[in-house]
Amino acid sequence: DESLCRIAHFEAGRMTPERPTSINRFFAVLKNPNFSQLGVVWRKLRSAFKFIPIHSLVLIYRTLSMADVTLHLYLIPNDHSLQKAIEGKETTWKSTHVPKPPQTDPLYFGSRYQVSGLENLQITPAQLDFCYRSPGEQQSFVEIYTREMKKEIRLQVQGQEDGSLVWETLVRPGDVQQHNAGLVSPLGAAFLAKHRLQLRDRMGLLNSMLARFRDAQLLNSEEEEEVKSHQTSKRRNDALLKLVERKGIRAQEKLYQILRETDPCLVEDLEASQ
Repeated sequence: DESLCRIAHFEAGRMTPERPTSINRFFAVLKNPNFSQLGVVWRKLRSAFKFIPIHSLVLIYRTLSMADVTLHLYLIPNDHSLQKAIEGKETTWKSTHVPKPPQTDPLYFGSRYQVSGLENLQITPAQLDFCYRSPGEQQSFVEIYTREMKKEIRLQVQGQEDGSLVWETLVRPGDVQQHNAGLVSPLGAAFLAKHRLQLRDRMGLLNSMLARFRDAQLLNSEEEEEVKSHQTSKRRNDALLKLVERKGIRAQEKLYQILRETDPCLVEDLEASQ
């Protein structure tokens, strides 16, 4: 099954899987690589490489269809196809992404990791086995529930065997409350919704906007390359707008702020047309 094949990118002793452009009988092809091609690893064999540290990510989603404040925390290899599969599944659950720095310390297949937080959090299950599941399978996650969030909570992921801290973040009330479906749409979100077609056709300075999103940790390198990959400025703008819409209110407000700073004439012209 060619869909199970990846190019193994080794850097500083860590491995990141990359999807090959094409696969022939005797070799795999990767166009425009940004690393030395040191080998091809089939996904079914990954679990055998328990000694190799793996570049990995933590993803958090707020599930609006469930009670009070319910978060889903995923611990996955840094594989863009897995990120897209999770995003698609969470969308069906009416979830929104909670942007947090996703990179972990290197993890190892077959190891178990503990998710912890404050005492008033209900975390189910408390552990995750770090393994690979194909994009077509249901990805494992931890459900984090609290009745209300009046102050920030610190989430941590630690190795169960040695207690080593591999990832942590602070989730603030605004990070999840602003995703509530019942909130009145903020100014930025309303602006983007009303003028979407005009923004698609007229937005410029895309590289500058992407850099600002990256600095705000609202955009990862794979998402940036996905936006840039489109052939025309209109399609690149459309890809950015779709990405911002998927990420929720915080990202939409950030784009509105960036537009006001980088292209105030465009914003003023559109707002004057209301």
